[in-house]
Amino acid sequence: MNQISSWAIKNPIPIILLFVLLTLGGVVGFSGMRINSNPDIDFPLVSVTAARPGAAPAEMEVQVTRLIEDSLAGLSGVRHINSNISDGVSSTVIEFELGTDTDRATNDVRNAMTGLRASLPQDMQEPAVQRIDITGDALITYVVRSPTMTPEQISWFIDNEMSRALLALGGVGEVNRSGGVDREIRVELDPQRLASYGVTAAQVSQALTNVNNNLPGGRVTISGSERAIRTLGAAASIEQLRATLIPLGNGQTVRLDNLGEVEDKWSEPRRLARYNGQEAVTFNFLRSRTASEVKVADKVRAEVKRIDDAHPELTIQQVTASVEQIEESYFASLEALVVGAILAVIVVFIFLRDWRATFIAATAMPMSLIPTFAILGPLDQSLNVVTLLALSLTIGILVDDAIVEIENIVRHMRDGKPPYDASIEAADEIGLAVVATTGTIVAVFAPVGFMPGIIGQFFKAFALAACISVVFSLVVARTLTPLMAAFILKHTHHEDKDPFWMNGYLKALRWSLANRWKVFILGILFLAASVGTSYLARMSFEFMSPGDTARAAFQVELPPGATLRETDRIVQQVTRKLEARDEVTSVYAAIGGQDVNQANIYADLVPKGDRKLSQQAFARTMVDELKQIPGARIRAGIAQQGGGPGDGTTYTFSILGDNPETLNAAARKVEEEMRGVKGLANVVNSAAIARPEILVTPRPDEAALAGVSA
Repeated sequence: MNQISSWAIKNPIPIILLFVLLTLGGVVGFSGMRINSNPDIDFPLVSVTAARPGAAPAEMEVQVTRLIEDSLAGLSGVRHINSNISDGVSSTVIEFELGTDTDRATNDVRNAMTGLRASLPQDMQEPAVQRIDITGDALITYVVRSPTMTPEQISWFIDNEMSRALLALGGVGEVNRSGGVDREIRVELDPQRLASYGVTAAQVSQALTNVNNNLPGGRVTISGSERAIRTLGAAASIEQLRATLIPLGNGQTVRLDNLGEVEDKWSEPRRLARYNGQEAVTFNFLRSRTASEVKVADKVRAEVKRIDDAHPELTIQQVTASVEQIEESYFASLEALVVGAILAVIVVFIFLRDWRATFIAATAMPMSLIPTFAILGPLDQSLNVVTLLALSLTIGILVDDAIVEIENIVRHMRDGKPPYDASIEAADEIGLAVVATTGTIVAVFAPVGFMPGIIGQFFKAFALAACISVVFSLVVARTLTPLMAAFILKHTHHEDKDPFWMNGYLKALRWSLANRWKVFILGILFLAASVGTSYLARMSFEFMSPGDTARAAFQVELPPGATLRETDRIVQQVTRKLEARDEVTSVYAAIGGQDVNQANIYADLVPKGDRKLSQQAFARTMVDELKQIPGARIRAGIAQQGGGPGDGTTYTFSILGDNPETLNAAARKVEEEMRGVKGLANVVNSAAIARPEILVTPRPDEAALAGVSA
C-alpha cells in the first residue's frame, strides 16, 4: 500500500490513462442512468381479480374470496393477504416477504388459481393473476378536445391511435383513458315479445353466442394441397345482426329484431372526466418499471406534439404533470451538488492559500464523482433523490484524503525537499492513515445498505453511492493526487506564514488538552441541550417530510348505490369550491371507473412562494370546508394501488373478525375513539355503508311445485 503512490509518480502514463477511461465510463454511465423520483423498490405484490357479474359481495365472499385466500395462505413467503369485495368483483392482493422473487411468486399464485378453478363457481370468469409494479402516479395527463368530433370518435382516437403510438415508445408501460364512451351493439329485448314466443333472454344470448362467431374448422387436403377450414358466422353489419334467426323450442325460428331493438350505441358510462368543470376526455400514461420517468416523459411529449400537429381537427392539451416535480427535484439536487463542490473548493483555498494546491484538491472531487456513475450505471441504479443526496453529503468527504496528502507533501517541501521527492516520501508516509480514514467512512455508510424492511430498500442506493464515491476518492488520493503534486506544486514565499486565526485556535487547543474533564463535561451538556432543544421544538420524526408539489389531491366517496351522475354532481360542487380559492389554477377530476361512487380530484396550485398556505395546510383547510357538502365522504389524498395508504394518510389500522356485526361495531368504536386523539385529523372508516339491494327470496314449496330453481 505504501508503494502505490511512488509507483504512480514514477509511472504517470498508466495513471493518466486509467482516469481517462474511468471518466469516459462515468460519462457514459451517467448519460444512461434513469432519472426518477425515488429508487426502484421491488415490492413483491401479486393481485388476483375474480369476476362474477351480478353476484353480491356476500356471495362473492363465501363462494370465491375465501376459497382464493385459503389456497394462497400456504404459499411460501406470503406475508399478508388483503381482499376487497364489490359487486361481482373480488380483488385479492398478496404481499410476499421482501426479497422474494416476484416472477416466481406470480407463477406460484397462478398455479394455485389453476388448481382452484374446479372449486370455483362455473359461471364466473377465469381469475386474472398479475404482478403489481409500483411505478408511481401518472406522469402526465392530457385532455383531448375537438369541435367536430363526437365523444365516441375522440374515445376511439385515444384507444386506437394514441395508445398504440405511446405504447410503441420504449418505457411507456400503460396508457389509461378517463371519460369518453365505449361503442357497443345493444340488444334491448321486449319482455312481452319474449313471452309471446316462449323464449328467454338467456336463450337469445346463447343463440347469438353459437351463431355470431368465426371459428376454426381444422384443415383438409384437396388435390394434393392442404387447405385451412374456417367457419364464418359473425354478422358483418347491424342489418345482418338484426336478421339473425333465433331458434324456438317448437322447431321454428324468429328474427332477432322481432324480439326487440338492435342498435349501434354507446355503452353505459362508468367513468367521467372533468377539467375546470367542463366534461372532457383525457388520457394519461405510466412508465414501465425499468424506464426513466424524465426520459419517458420527454419522448411522450414529443410524440404527442407530433400527433397533435398531424390532426388539426383536434387539440391535445396538457392538464397536469407530476413529472415536472421530478425534473425540478433532479435539477435542484444537481445544483446543490455543484454549489457544494464550489464551496468546498473555496474553503480549501482559504486554508491552503495556494491555487496550485487548491487545484489539485479540487480535481479529486470530479475524479471521484464521475467514475462513481461508471459503477452505479451497470448496477441498474437511477439518479434519484436518495443517490443524489448521498453524493451531496459525501462531496466534502471526497476532498479530505487529497487534502491530507497535500498537507503532508507541503510539510516535506518546507524542509527544503523538491516537490518530486517530497511527493514520493510524504505520500508513502501518510498512505496507511489515508486508507484507515476511508475504511472508517465506508464502515459507517455500508451498514445502511443492509437495513431491513422498506426503508432498507431505499437506503441501499444511498449506501452504494456513498461507498463507491468514497472508495474512488481513496484511489484518487493514493495515485492521482501525489502525481499531480509532484509535477504542479511549487515553493511559495508565503507558505510558512500562519493564517490570522491560527493563534486563537492553538490557544483553544492547548486549553482543551489541559482541561480534558471540563471539555468532556461541556460535551455532555451540549449533547443534552441538543436533545432537549429538539424535544421542545417538537420536531417530527418521519422517514420523508412531505414536500410541496403545488398539487393537492382529494378523494370523494358516496354511499354504495350512488350513480355516476350523483357522484358527478358532488364533484362539480367540490370543483366550484376549489376554483373559488385564489391558490388554485386548475382542477382535474376523474370520476368513476371500477366504482361509480368514487372520484379523484386534483387541484393544481400557484407556486408556493405566491401563496400563504402550504400544500398540506391548504388540503386540510379544504377538507374542513368540503365537509359541509352532504351525502359525501371527502378526504385529502388518493388511495394507492395495492391497498397502501395514499398521500395524506399517516396511519392505517386493520380490524379483523368473523362476525360482520361485531366487526362493524368495533370499527365504529375505534373510529369514535380516534377522533378524540389530539393531533389526528380526517379519521375515515373505510367500511362501506350498507349497500342497497333488492332481495328475491323464493318459497321452497311453491318453487318446487312450479319446477322453478333459485
